[in-house]
Amino acid sequence: MQRFLNNPDDIVDETVAGFVRAHRDLVRLSPDNPRVVVSTNAPQQGRVGIVTGGGSGHEPAFIGYTGRNLVDAVAVGELFSSPTAKSFADAIRAADGGAGVAVLFGNYAGDNMNVRMARETVTAEGIETGIVVANDDVCSAPFAEREKRRGVAGEIFMWKIGGAKAALGGSLAEVIAVAQKAVDACRSVGVGLGPCTLPAVGHPNFQIAPGTMEVGIGHHGEPGVRVEALKTADAVADDMLDIVLEDHAMAPGTEVAVLLSGLGATPVNELYVLYDRVESQLDARGLHVHKAFVGNYFTSLEMVGATLTIMALDEELKALLDLSAEAPGMVTGQVAAQNGFAPAQSRRAARSAERVKVVKTARLKGPHIAVTGPEAAAIVTELAEVIVANRAHLSEIDGLIGDGDHGINMAKGFGRAAERIRGQEIGLDDALRILSDVLMTEIGGSMGPLYGYMFENMADEAEGREALDADAFEAVLLAALAGVRRTGSAQVGDKTLIDCLVPAVEEFSAAKADGFAPALELMSAAAIRGRDSTIGLVAKLGRAARLGERSRGVQDAGATSCCLILITLAASITRRLQAAG
Repeated sequence: MQRFLNNPDDIVDETVAGFVRAHRDLVRLSPDNPRVVVSTNAPQQGRVGIVTGGGSGHEPAFIGYTGRNLVDAVAVGELFSSPTAKSFADAIRAADGGAGVAVLFGNYAGDNMNVRMARETVTAEGIETGIVVANDDVCSAPFAEREKRRGVAGEIFMWKIGGAKAALGGSLAEVIAVAQKAVDACRSVGVGLGPCTLPAVGHPNFQIAPGTMEVGIGHHGEPGVRVEALKTADAVADDMLDIVLEDHAMAPGTEVAVLLSGLGATPVNELYVLYDRVESQLDARGLHVHKAFVGNYFTSLEMVGATLTIMALDEELKALLDLSAEAPGMVTGQVAAQNGFAPAQSRRAARSAERVKVVKTARLKGPHIAVTGPEAAAIVTELAEVIVANRAHLSEIDGLIGDGDHGINMAKGFGRAAERIRGQEIGLDDALRILSDVLMTEIGGSMGPLYGYMFENMADEAEGREALDADAFEAVLLAALAGVRRTGSAQVGDKTLIDCLVPAVEEFSAAKADGFAPALELMSAAAIRGRDSTIGLVAKLGRAARLGERSRGVQDAGATSCCLILITLAASITRRLQAAG
């Protein structure tokens, strides 16, 4: 793999830095967060702010739509991973002009989790928000379950329409309503001819054999819903059009907007070949193109392929689509004046609270380990060493039915936490809290909040204790499980980390009466069984769920990392029990 790279782990930060330098007339970095890109025109007093965010690797999405009459602030995530809740919250603050903020984003687990957390934070500061979740990808779920569909290039129309309504002075409710109207009017489909490679992984997540194509490909490199023999460009265009129009019945005479985007490595001339066929077939069906966008609008690193999005128009959507806008990824018409809105200062509430530690006094029963002091904190650094050592393995597993970033992001988060813990005179609770903070504020994705809350709850339960015996450790495990369930809705059998965590916790609880160390051993065995059970399961949540039966036969990456955490935790505690005994 030959790429223009320095350190693969730094590619997102360096991308953002170069982007802001190149487009300094339109965008700037938030002074509060280097992972938030803000329009130079935002915020505006009395005007609704527009915020979005998503994983990097899709350029010009998401940052490329920051500008005049489009998006006001964008939260930036790692490659193919959701931005953190903190970045979404900082983006909302940066876009707030006092009239509320519309958060318009795609339907992915990590984005849903982190936007929800961000909204809770800014609501407490007095900032009103509304959301629209794009779900335009036809192949990712049946029409009857449209709420499960992922958001793809139709998000661009959502941003354009929502941004235009805000520019014309619409209220927050009006902006949300018309952005939702745009999403409901959109249908999208993608076809992939070649996979993409995350730089830190070094090989594709999956393979597309010569002479074949993946229909229903995802923007994160997820495999399609079916594999077919490669066809001529006209035949591919016809298939894409059939998929979109069969899902979205439109009466003859309807006007439409068309967006045909390359996925990163498709020559633009080939996109025009596809578009020529698309418009001719729309004409044949009595559907008329009002406006077309052809080029690289929403990519997937260097994937070969294209996505087609069609939005049915009425007079309101046409007028908003036609309103002038300017951003690095899109320019429409002559940029209009700012409609009397004056620049406003972004407000950020200064809120801080001192943690009050409550000493938990309980009579220890049998063997126990100290949880105060650097030796106890070293348990967390040992966890980090194992996760970092398994970075490639976790990403490889994830790449089989997901986007291949699990090991990369986990290793980055655990590694950063370990660096901050080393040399500090802290105990287990503070070390767990550092790990939680890093995962939730710097890593993002769905695993950021899931593991972040897990370790935060473990820290809360360990806090105030001088030692852990079997009863206390059971309480820590139950707190960990509650933390995961606080954010996620997964159940045993859904092919997630829950399939590992639940049986491990149950096994420890059932065995603790026979001794701390034996119970830890049984917990580890249960975690391994739970991890392995995911191989035979069909994914019901997350990106892999869209693959249906194609997800069976592959070990779940989250269950695998959870198993590593549990067996490492058990081994670390067992060694300390033996040393103390």
